[in-house]
Amino acid sequence: MPDAAAACWRQWFAWQPLLALLLSLLAVPAEAQFPWPKAKSEPPAASAEPAEKPREKAARNLAEARRQQEAFRLEEGVPRPTEDPLVSERRRLLDRLVAAYGEQIKLLDDIDNLARPRPPDLQQQELLAAFGGPGPYPAVRVDALRDAQHAVRHLMQRLAAADRALDTLQTGQLDEQRKAAEAVRLAEDRLSRARGNEEKDRERDNRDTNLLRRKLAETQLLSIGLAKEKIASERKTLQARDSEIERLLARVLPAQELTRDDLEQQQALLRRELKQLNSEAERLLAENSRRTAERERLVAGTDAGRGSAQSAQRLQLLDARLESDRIRLLALNWAQTLAQASIDAWAQRYVGFQAQDAATRQTVVAWLSRNRDELENRRQLVQQLAQEARADLREQEARIDAGTAGPATAAQQAELLAALRERSVAFERVERMGTTLLRQLERWLADFGFRGDAAQHGDWKLAAAQVSETLKGIWNFEMFAVDESTIIDGKSVTVSYGVTVGKSIGALLLFLLGYWLFAALSRRLQRLMVQRFGVDQQLASVIRRWAMIALGVLLVVFILNVARIPLTVFAFLGGALAIGVGFGTQTIIKNVISGIIVLFERKIRVGDIIQLGGTTGHVVAVDLRASTVRGFDGVEALIPNSSFLENQVVNWTYSNPRIRREIRIGIAYGSPIHRAAEIIAGCAADHGEVLRDPPPEVFFEDFADSALLLVLVFWVELGPQRPPGRRVDSDLRYAIEKRLGTAGIAIPFPQRDLHLDTSRPIAVRITPPREVPGDSCGD
Repeated sequence: MPDAAAACWRQWFAWQPLLALLLSLLAVPAEAQFPWPKAKSEPPAASAEPAEKPREKAARNLAEARRQQEAFRLEEGVPRPTEDPLVSERRRLLDRLVAAYGEQIKLLDDIDNLARPRPPDLQQQELLAAFGGPGPYPAVRVDALRDAQHAVRHLMQRLAAADRALDTLQTGQLDEQRKAAEAVRLAEDRLSRARGNEEKDRERDNRDTNLLRRKLAETQLLSIGLAKEKIASERKTLQARDSEIERLLARVLPAQELTRDDLEQQQALLRRELKQLNSEAERLLAENSRRTAERERLVAGTDAGRGSAQSAQRLQLLDARLESDRIRLLALNWAQTLAQASIDAWAQRYVGFQAQDAATRQTVVAWLSRNRDELENRRQLVQQLAQEARADLREQEARIDAGTAGPATAAQQAELLAALRERSVAFERVERMGTTLLRQLERWLADFGFRGDAAQHGDWKLAAAQVSETLKGIWNFEMFAVDESTIIDGKSVTVSYGVTVGKSIGALLLFLLGYWLFAALSRRLQRLMVQRFGVDQQLASVIRRWAMIALGVLLVVFILNVARIPLTVFAFLGGALAIGVGFGTQTIIKNVISGIIVLFERKIRVGDIIQLGGTTGHVVAVDLRASTVRGFDGVEALIPNSSFLENQVVNWTYSNPRIRREIRIGIAYGSPIHRAAEIIAGCAADHGEVLRDPPPEVFFEDFADSALLLVLVFWVELGPQRPPGRRVDSDLRYAIEKRLGTAGIAIPFPQRDLHLDTSRPIAVRITPPREVPGDSCGD
């Protein structure tokens, strides 16, 4: 009977492996009572008897389930007309129920055993005794305490994962319990409506089967609850232990030390491991050479026609073993590298503990950080290879178990399986060594770092050194490298130049400083040329601008040579930007070139009065891209320099500032025209802004409709300090009007003569008024 129950229990776990795995991991106490679930919910009866203990109740339920199991097996001997599927179902459910009660008893026994006082852990007491007195404390002992804390936290993570898995399983089990309860109610309803003995027996069997299914679901749900409570209790215990270790570490970490003897002891252990790895590598090389020679003999026999199926299988196995040897040698090489790196890391740790200055400790921190980063980069590759090796091993084991491994002999299959297992073990060892070393490096960096748990009063010096080292790394960071080829003694020599962040920033700062200095000197030179040497202001401005351009180019070349940045850096940049500059800035380039031409030709200068399109005024500034013209109304207009070359420009002051102006005056017919001309000429001669050379003149221009038209022609000189021509015209008109009026010479209005033909009578016609449409008034 027990063997059959165990077989059913294993069959049940084959359907639900997750619960079996989680329950097997649990070994923590719990104090809770779970009542036996009844088939029908009934209110608890009041009783003065003490409550039954969970262990006794589970044992009673197990005995009852075994009794039912035995009785059902005796009933199986009763002949039946046909094989009833409910029979096998009830047998399976009873076997699973017996196994579930057995597991529940086991969990309760574990809880009871773990609730009892445990004997003291001698190893833990010995470890804690090393930190009982005052410091300093051995660093090796501190590492052992850290390993204990790591084991505790790893177990807490596993328990947390198991608790999450149990939550998922509990959700599914609640659904199964609900379905089983519904099935029981339906079965009881059908049993109450059954007619005939045969139908009643069938419905009764169906009801009993559903009752067993519901009882099994409730029992499994109770087991999950026990498991979750055990996990909670164990996590609470582990959290208390982790807090205790954490408090102890906070006290001992600042006072740890690494002596010379401890260093030599740890390095001796690592060298012994390295020697063992070297021996394994030599032995593996010897075996690999033997297999290579055997493979060559088999290949030679196959080529000579003496091959057989057994030789082909052996050749295939040798290829697999040689590939496995290659992978194992690679893993051994990595393991040797890790062992040597561990030896060097311990030496660096010793230097860091013994160093008194922050610079040495910073060097140790930099070395440890660099090796930690390298390990972190390779860790993913090693983990992937280890997973692939384990997958190949499981696949080969599955083929052997399924009998689909091929026609090879069992010995060859076992040898191939052993090769795959050795490959997986090799990668697992490398993964374990890398993880251990990486964890040690992270701990030691925390000890030496100014943010670590082992912070000391002088760590501000280490912080300053680390900040300085970080800034130095940023300053020396190479953005890109440029190769420059030179010809030396007829041979082409390529020199590589690195462009770093420091070179770029230094070159930029030096350029800004030099440009500021040249700008100040050029402005002073411009003032000196204008004030002392009488150079025109516009010419001095042009000279200063072109001098700044030339000095800027020379400054850039000089700074690049000082910073050892080759000019070839900008070769690709110039070629790449040529197209963009050509299309995107063609208008700007056109205006700049036009400005250069205007500045050199000096056709338009500052102070000139020009007329371009609808703009007329003084030229205020002539820049490289555009020029500024201030109109007579005070509005300034920015005119692109290309407009001066593409359009017609009127420069009133190009060769000289003199311009001719005209004023037209009309006098009445019959007035003394010569006298009027003399008066008008005298007014012009008396005005101070009218030039004497050439003298003003008055011309009789035309017989107009209403007056005799005279024109005063005179010349004035334009300039910033002189009144505009309109002011001179206005003054002359005032004077002319006054003097002509005094002389009795009238300036007539426009006149029209109306002539009537009186040679015949004028016809007179009376036209009646026209009625306005819509006017209803009869007045």
